Amino acid sequence: MNQRRYPCSKITFLFTICLTVVSITYVNYQYIRLLPSPNSNGDGEFHNNNIMPITNDDSRDCLRARSDSIPTDRYGKLSYPFINMGFPKIGSSSLHSFFGCAGYRSAHYRCSSSTKCSECIQQSVREGLQPFHNCIAAEVYSQIDDGRNSFPQIDYLEHILDAYPNATLLLAFRNMDSWYHSLSKWTRNSTNLAQDLVKADIKGLPTGMGNNVHDFSTWFCNHVNRVRDAVSKSPSHTLVEIDLDDEVKTRQFMSNVFDVDASCWGRANANLDLHPELKKENIVTAEGQKKWFLTGDKMIKGKDGIRRKRNYPGQQFLNYQ
Repeated sequence: MNQRRYPCSKITFLFTICLTVVSITYVNYQYIRLLPSPNSNGDGEFHNNNIMPITNDDSRDCLRARSDSIPTDRYGKLSYPFINMGFPKIGSSSLHSFFGCAGYRSAHYRCSSSTKCSECIQQSVREGLQPFHNCIAAEVYSQIDDGRNSFPQIDYLEHILDAYPNATLLLAFRNMDSWYHSLSKWTRNSTNLAQDLVKADIKGLPTGMGNNVHDFSTWFCNHVNRVRDAVSKSPSHTLVEIDLDDEVKTRQFMSNVFDVDASCWGRANANLDLHPELKKENIVTAEGQKKWFLTGDKMIKGKDGIRRKRNYPGQQFLNYQ
């Protein structure tokens, strides 16, 4: 039986091709192995709890406060309740401190010693009542979400507008990268706020979304557009948009809009580790600012001195006096 013989040159050629393929495969493997994982911090190692720092586009109109959201002839004449429709870590404590300093009755996060505002609002709506019916009576609700998975400002926006046709809505704005960084560093029970929001199933931010600043900014942007659109269709409501990043300008703006002493405005509940430029003694706080409820006063610290509270239509639900 004849055996087929290969010339030595052909064997060498085939061996060279095989060696080349193996070499290219190995080089590609080493290159891919050294690339950072989408869930890594850049050291090539996997970090399940890390969040991707995708750069955000802050040029969108929905990410910036409008200076003309309220006509100047409405300054000092706004009706309560003043309701913060913004998101956690975007000025809710500063608003609570501001109105508390002025003398307003303000609830923040909790609407009783044992009940979160989000819980009593949800209960009220389920019972067919006005959203704040089962909550403590206040002139200001500076944070109505629970900061984790319940957001009445999203779920019950229309209920709130219908129940309180003369309410003043508040929307605070800050740089999205800064906000995202703050969410990622604000920890409770070993997890940070950004991680909790990713796990939650929130309207506009379903479970699994929120792994980067773009997801969060898009969620915020859509909410802002929805609130703006709803208020534009309801002329009895007023929307006050607040720029947290320009503290000097905003201090005067808040003083003019609400007829409150400008000294009441400042940054509250700031993380000094994230903001080394701030000094603890320079963070403005109202008396008892850390408390969830500020009882207020019959008199207001106005921009031109002490004044009485002004009563406007739609405030009859405050029958605590």
